[in-house]
Amino acid sequence: MRASFSFLVAWAAAFVSQVLGAAPTDSYTDADTMQSGYLPNHNMDPNIVDSPTFGILWKFYAKPLVYTPLAGGNQILFLASSQNWIRTLDAKNGTVLNTRQVQTPFLQSDIGCTDIPNTIGIIGTPVIDPTTDIAYFYVKTYIPNYRIAGNTGVYNGVYYFYAVNVNTLQDIPGFPILLDGSVADNAPQKYFVGGVILQRPSLTQIGSVVYAGFGGHCDQYNYTGLVIGVDVNLKRIVTQWAVESGPLAPQTNVYSENGGGGEGGIWMSGFAMSTDGERLFVVTGNGDGHQNQGTPATGSSGCLTLGEAAINLGIGDGGTLSVTDYFQPYDYEDMDAGDEDFGSGGLALLDPTVFSGTGVAKMGVTAGKNGKIYVVNADNLGGYRLGPGQTDNVVQTIVTNKAVFGGSGSYPGEGGYIYSTPVGYPTYVYKLGFDNSGAPIFSQVAQTNESSTARVGVGIPVVTTYQGQAGTAILWMTDPDAGIRAWYAVPQANSNILKTINLPQIPGVNKFQRPAFGDTRLYTTDGSGNLYCLGSPVNLPLNCTSPINFGNVPLGSKSAPMTVTCTALIPITSIAGATVGDSHFKVLNSSLPTGPVAQGASFSFPVTWDLSNTSISNTPNASYGNVSPGIKSTPLTLLTVNGVAGYTTSLPIGLTGTEVSSTAFISVDPVEVAYAPIVVTPNQTNPTISSAFVISNLGLSNLIIDGYAWADDDIDDPDTLFTNVTTTDGVSDLGYGFTATNLPPPGSVITAGQSISVNTIFDPINGTGGYSSYLFVYSNGGSAYTILEGSASTAPIASFSISNGEGGWLPAGNLIMDFGSVAPGSSQSLQIRICNNGGSELLVTKSKPPNGIFHITDPTELHESQPIDIDTCAYGTVFFIPNTEEYNVPNTEYTNTWTLNTNDITFGVHIVQIQGTVVDTFVGPQNGSTYLYEYLGCWSDTDSQKRQLPDRIYAGNSNDNAYCTTQCWAAGYIFAGTQYQIECWCGNVAPEPSYQDVDDLYCTYGCAADGNDHCGGEPSYESIYYDTTRYNATTGVIFNGPNTQLVVNNYNYIGCYSEATTGRALSALQPQAPATGFTLELCEAACNGYTYFGMEYANQCFCGNAINAGSANQSTNDVSLNGCNMVCAGNGNQYCGGGNRLDMYMLNGSAPVTSSTVSSSGSPATSTPTPTPTGGPVTVQTVGNYYYLGCYVDNAGGQRALSALQNPEEGSGNTVEVCAAACKGYQLFGVEYSGECYCDNIIEGANGIAPGGNDPSANGCSMTCLGNSSEYCGGPNRLNVYTLSVTTTTVTSTSTGSPSTSGTLTSTSISSIGTSTSSSATVSATPTPITVQSLNGWTYIGCYTEATSVRALNGSINPEEGAGNTVEVCGAACKGWTYFGVEYSGECYCGNYFNAGSTIASGGSDPALNSCSMTCLGNSTEYCGGPNRLNAYSATTMTTSSTTSSIPITSTITSTISSTTTTQGPPGSTFSTPTITKSTTSSTSTSSPSPSISVTTTMTTSTTTTTSSTTSSAGTVIPTPGQKFANNWVYVGCANETNPRALSSAGYTNNTAMTVESCQAFCSNANYGLAGIEYAQECYCGNSLQQYSQVGFTGCNMACVGNSSEICGGSSRISVYNLTTFVPPAIVQKAGNYSFQGCYNELPNARLLSGPSYSNGTGMTVESCVNFCSSQSPAQPYAGVEYASQCFCGATLPSTATMAASNNTCSMTCSGNNKEYCGGPGLLDVYASM
Repeated sequence: MRASFSFLVAWAAAFVSQVLGAAPTDSYTDADTMQSGYLPNHNMDPNIVDSPTFGILWKFYAKPLVYTPLAGGNQILFLASSQNWIRTLDAKNGTVLNTRQVQTPFLQSDIGCTDIPNTIGIIGTPVIDPTTDIAYFYVKTYIPNYRIAGNTGVYNGVYYFYAVNVNTLQDIPGFPILLDGSVADNAPQKYFVGGVILQRPSLTQIGSVVYAGFGGHCDQYNYTGLVIGVDVNLKRIVTQWAVESGPLAPQTNVYSENGGGGEGGIWMSGFAMSTDGERLFVVTGNGDGHQNQGTPATGSSGCLTLGEAAINLGIGDGGTLSVTDYFQPYDYEDMDAGDEDFGSGGLALLDPTVFSGTGVAKMGVTAGKNGKIYVVNADNLGGYRLGPGQTDNVVQTIVTNKAVFGGSGSYPGEGGYIYSTPVGYPTYVYKLGFDNSGAPIFSQVAQTNESSTARVGVGIPVVTTYQGQAGTAILWMTDPDAGIRAWYAVPQANSNILKTINLPQIPGVNKFQRPAFGDTRLYTTDGSGNLYCLGSPVNLPLNCTSPINFGNVPLGSKSAPMTVTCTALIPITSIAGATVGDSHFKVLNSSLPTGPVAQGASFSFPVTWDLSNTSISNTPNASYGNVSPGIKSTPLTLLTVNGVAGYTTSLPIGLTGTEVSSTAFISVDPVEVAYAPIVVTPNQTNPTISSAFVISNLGLSNLIIDGYAWADDDIDDPDTLFTNVTTTDGVSDLGYGFTATNLPPPGSVITAGQSISVNTIFDPINGTGGYSSYLFVYSNGGSAYTILEGSASTAPIASFSISNGEGGWLPAGNLIMDFGSVAPGSSQSLQIRICNNGGSELLVTKSKPPNGIFHITDPTELHESQPIDIDTCAYGTVFFIPNTEEYNVPNTEYTNTWTLNTNDITFGVHIVQIQGTVVDTFVGPQNGSTYLYEYLGCWSDTDSQKRQLPDRIYAGNSNDNAYCTTQCWAAGYIFAGTQYQIECWCGNVAPEPSYQDVDDLYCTYGCAADGNDHCGGEPSYESIYYDTTRYNATTGVIFNGPNTQLVVNNYNYIGCYSEATTGRALSALQPQAPATGFTLELCEAACNGYTYFGMEYANQCFCGNAINAGSANQSTNDVSLNGCNMVCAGNGNQYCGGGNRLDMYMLNGSAPVTSSTVSSSGSPATSTPTPTPTGGPVTVQTVGNYYYLGCYVDNAGGQRALSALQNPEEGSGNTVEVCAAACKGYQLFGVEYSGECYCDNIIEGANGIAPGGNDPSANGCSMTCLGNSSEYCGGPNRLNVYTLSVTTTTVTSTSTGSPSTSGTLTSTSISSIGTSTSSSATVSATPTPITVQSLNGWTYIGCYTEATSVRALNGSINPEEGAGNTVEVCGAACKGWTYFGVEYSGECYCGNYFNAGSTIASGGSDPALNSCSMTCLGNSTEYCGGPNRLNAYSATTMTTSSTTSSIPITSTITSTISSTTTTQGPPGSTFSTPTITKSTTSSTSTSSPSPSISVTTTMTTSTTTTTSSTTSSAGTVIPTPGQKFANNWVYVGCANETNPRALSSAGYTNNTAMTVESCQAFCSNANYGLAGIEYAQECYCGNSLQQYSQVGFTGCNMACVGNSSEICGGSSRISVYNLTTFVPPAIVQKAGNYSFQGCYNELPNARLLSGPSYSNGTGMTVESCVNFCSSQSPAQPYAGVEYASQCFCGATLPSTATMAASNNTCSMTCSGNNKEYCGGPGLLDVYASM
């Protein structure tokens, strides 16, 4: 005997008060905490729901919880969205109460997984604590620059735990809490990385601890399933449990490694973790580690790898979690292989007062993608392979072969039911029954007539009742296509189809949603985020007793009258009548009131249930008129004429009762027992499937079983042969392939109202094919039958292919979908085809299609859980639809992926690489095959001060962008613009960025001559193009003038200044103009030594030490507005002021000034301020060994410029000198905000020189020091920055007007500056190991980093390597070289210079800090470098010769630049890199207006001293900017040399044969796009000019030593050429069956890949390396390339492996292919076999 229904209602009420909201009808969690899916507390009357009065009341946006605040009042809705918005609404009318966005949402585009579109913010449903009015939820967002540079990016993604007051939406003090960096209790090496993980399940609160589950994004990245608990009182994480731990699931710490953390995600399609108060139940997804491998294990075995498992987590002291019990299906490894994710559904705990039986006190039910429903014992989940024949030890397995996402619902009333909705199928209803021993068995008894949508996202079944009353149960389902659906939850008597309740149509709802319920209302969200409120109008005219329960009424009898009593809520004019849905229920209109009913008046009328003239009609699935025992219900509707408008005129009243038979009455359910298909495997024992049917007695007398018979043919055939059921050894034969073990024997008695479940087994004894049996049961209460049906077939076999675009298909192994070249605005499509060549249904178990420019249009194509029948194919169409583009947009390559898997366990995960290139239409002038102009953008021409392009050169019907660019190019213009269809405009000044239409929306006019081309748009928009040979669109630099030159030798540009009010702005000197006209260089030379010089009226030069009163810096640098728009008389590529306007230049702060004195150490003895225009405080120029760099921006992008040591001296005593002393040992220091001091070795982030030049009033460094008001100490977000001198010397030059080698330093160049002071080494107590300081012929110079693109020292690589390496051995092997270095314990390198990027390592001389901490393999008492670190040594005997010419000055410091020779470079050439040595000289004092500058240069073969007036020899041809040369080179112009070099990536010197062509060839072969030649014989390469180097200078006038008819730069002038066809190197994404994994760091003390290896200094490529690794025996699954020429293989990637900050760090090109990257210094590009 089961528990009575009245007891059930009492349990439900107690349960509701315990776990639901503060008001009885609240929903403050997602469903109930047991996740049973049964909600009796929301007054959802099926008679109201199934009536015209029930409809859409209002709609809004987001997903809801329903809650009544402690203060009372109306219910409110708490809404949270994926955009991280939270809101509260009035639950009755939808009025918005409060709204707030808590954080910027995480972008879906950052992870590439399309499961959640657009943004990923608050995903898991929050929970509200009804005792505090506090809502808790998790927020996914970013912390800018957290792990990588930038504001977004997957690795900057984090999670916060929020707590807000629902009344105000304000944060509770102590919240939010950042989760990132927290570690797992059971696996401390696993730490939380918010960007790669997803909080999907709804939250669960137990006491003061809120628990949340975490999984991954499409199984991408390195993640581990987690449960995290936060104690909201303690305001901290108190538990963090990892699904996968131990040695089989190590933490690799490589974020991008798919599966790196072991997986086992907890997502459950949003289903919450269920609890009964003392424990949590979770279900996990695919896992990586497989500890259980065939040997049975109990649930308490301590398994550490719990992917694909249902888990009972015990809650300990303080809320901590630990595994108490688990169940892992016996075939979980096959489930992993086929992506049949167990964790796609959660575990529902069922009401133990109903769902229990012999041996089972509490049950749970769970289902996933593997097509099985598991009914488990919640107190003993089942472990692993503990069932019969090492199968599953669970209460029952219901095999459906239908994937479920989300979970099951339940209804504990009327006998007990569970509900399951597989994707693409109906909702199936299973009824609780019991075998003859009392053990529970579920059998399918009904289904819905409607099927769910055939794609992922189907909701979770929920059942409501009206106050727990029988006959009022409603089954609710949401659907991503159909919206919201409802049915009567209990099958009508003798029917296996649930009766549908018609609801208002709403659009498809959000994935995996359950509706939320309030008081008589439900709330659900559609796919667009609109929240719908459904309910009955609140204005009812009457309040009537409902429902009316007639109890048991025997067939053939008539019930006693039941009384309905109604009270009028408003004045009623009349009761118009009553109707009933079933004519057996009788109500007489004559019994109703005949006149008006006053407000507050009551009336009553009788209703009877008349079954006196009925007989049993036992027809399965009969419609109305069916009469058989069971519960019946129908609405009685009262019709009213109201005296007040606005109230409904119909009121449904529920009528219910149970028809009973006075005699025994047999019922067998279901009518058909359909077994899931069985897959048979040759030479293996066939699996079996069990299912159940129920024999019930619906009468009032005992039912006696008379016997059983079966037939295998149509029972309607009169010749059908029946066979009596026989039982042998307890096994009953029910027909071919069907047996039962608990069939009640003939003579068994089933008492009134009771039932017995019969467990049957299907065994395909005859192999593949269909099986069926019609089983009849005979009794004294009639006969009934059920049909047993099953089938067996071979396994599915998946066949995969991609269309080739020509009507055919590519081979199955090809996973690249290549669209090739596609025109903008066109649409191309290719297909993926998966065919089933096996013998049973194939299922798509994983499908993550692309989203964006590559996308699918039909979400049902190849969707997850899609079935593919035998011998059929399913297709997925990928569209490549690039946006329309203007002409001349560079080609763009796009990529994406589609990840697929099936239940064919041999198929495996298929990641389809999708790629295509958008190839635009190009028009206009060409250089060979290269078009010169590219599209710059759409600009508004509405600037009131000027036009974007000033010169209109054409207007007419021949206009289009081809014509306009050609005309502008021919006229010498850089920019061309078309407007108003017919107009062509040209100019040489870049358009103003603030007027750009960055979204390119408005330039839509068709050109007059080409309607497909755009020529401007409305209003006043212009389509602008630029000459790529003369303008860099990324940097905004115009290669060829005229330009406003930012640097003139040792002077920096500070702005366009007006003339003074009285007299000249600069009045000290006006030099005479030369006959050839002034250039900026000539004016600078004439003013050398003055603080300022300025050019005005194109040919007037002025000098001065102060800017006189009234002269003001103009507000813009735009020459068309500021008036400094006249080109220099001596150089048409330079601007030289204008009318009453001066282009003003100020002496660089690092230049020597006359007031300084030089100590014997070469450093100024006192600080030296820069003269200011108006007197007062000064900017200190030098202090100790530091000199002034400039005024720098601070906190750009939230990053401090100097952050290593903050405020060592702060406050009232701060001065420049005090801060310098406090930062001793650091390369840089800066003062800010008057009283702040900062130290560092580099300038961090995007912080750079502040605009405004050196004028404190303009650059913002205008606050005086708190400790000395005569000095400036920065300003708001501005630092006066100082750096240690490179050599504590000043570099000087003999060439009047030639540039200084100093310049503004960026973070890159600063990091390469050597410190002139030596740091004190920390002396350890133990003398070993040591850093060797000197040895015969060598002196230690420091711990150096490796170079950027090549090795720091690459003259000779590893002349001595391995076990015998020591400092002494390497020094001897490098004899004759200038430098040597030891690295990685056993590596030795020699060279004559350090390549670009190699710098002194931070950390001083302490090996523990500078990372030169690995001992030599040949001598453990010595240090031999470290990972990416060299202990470097310099030869002690270096002799140089020089010729110096200088003007005598008071004190001169000279710098010798010595060139050394290597064996690399073109024949007859030598490489030279400056090696700066220090010397101090003195001379007699002479009268001079300013300091003179001298430089001593020593070349390898001879010394040449020139001046800027050197003329080229006869016959020399000077190129013009834009001139084309062979092999696609274009002359850019003459640029000034800088420090660091203008082009610094590579170079060589050849003092006999240097030509333009040889330099171009060298740079092209070295993989660079710019080539520059200077001093007639020096060649330099790079991909961009340094910041202060610009083209447009004069002085490129030296004939090449190898060809006197060509120009090869000049003194500190470099002739620059651009390779227009240059293609930069790229990362190889796939080589053979190896795919790129990322750029990895070498391990600190070992090799990352420790298998076979080899080196090839000339022929290394990615392809040759992976071929080498794959050819090993056994084949090595990992391959890595390093240092351009080294290949390493490995069987595994160590768990301690770490990725570099960016893949761009691996920047060395392969020795065998300079278009491929092959790692870097201490960095490997790693590849893994697929």
